[in-house]
Amino acid sequence: MCFRVTDCKSVENLGSEIMERLNEKNRLKRSGSNYSKVDGQCRLMLNNYSKELQRLKSDLSKASSSYHITDREAERRQDMIDQLATKERRLKAAFVEESVQTDYGRGSLLDTGSSRGFSSDPWSADVESDNTRNKGVNELVQQQHQIIAEQDRGLEALSEAIQRQKLIGNVITDEVDTQNEIIDDLHSSVENTNRRLIREDAHVRKVTAKSSNCAMMVIIVLLIIVIVVVAAVPKPK
Repeated sequence: MCFRVTDCKSVENLGSEIMERLNEKNRLKRSGSNYSKVDGQCRLMLNNYSKELQRLKSDLSKASSSYHITDREAERRQDMIDQLATKERRLKAAFVEESVQTDYGRGSLLDTGSSRGFSSDPWSADVESDNTRNKGVNELVQQQHQIIAEQDRGLEALSEAIQRQKLIGNVITDEVDTQNEIIDDLHSSVENTNRRLIREDAHVRKVTAKSSNCAMMVIIVLLIIVIVVVAAVPKPK
């Protein structure tokens, strides 16, 4: 299946629907029956979002490798996918924030592996590190927001650097194209001048040959005249 821009729009619309569901989930109480239903719907929609995003990445890779789209178009679509990936991280962060309401949530809120202070065994008791021990849920959520904000700033800086590199690459490409056009024009001019030189050389050769023939004819005529004059002069007796 080929990559279509409309697919990106569909995934973007799905992200908007997920955000609406998360806002609805936030308004419900934890103990309400609708809360569990909306929570399951959000989880399912997030999974679908991730699958669709992976499919877009795969389709773009296939389209680029098969040269179905230009390099600039591939870059433009890659930017769209990067924006969708950033939105995915924010949606997942919002989902985790709404889900962290119990002590179990304390163990999963900032869980990035056993190296961060939590056991990888879900059946064992949570062992917190000094960074999270004796902190409330609000403090953990605030800490998570700070981590996400730092990641977003890093991603924005990286995006700006990539944009600058793309701009420099486009300027270099345009300059190379201009220089190639100048070289092509110069090559055409040299070829035209070379053809004119060849024609002029052939013309000079013809004129030189004709001039040589005319000189010989003049000499022959002069000799004939001299012979006639000498023959016509009477010999002295």
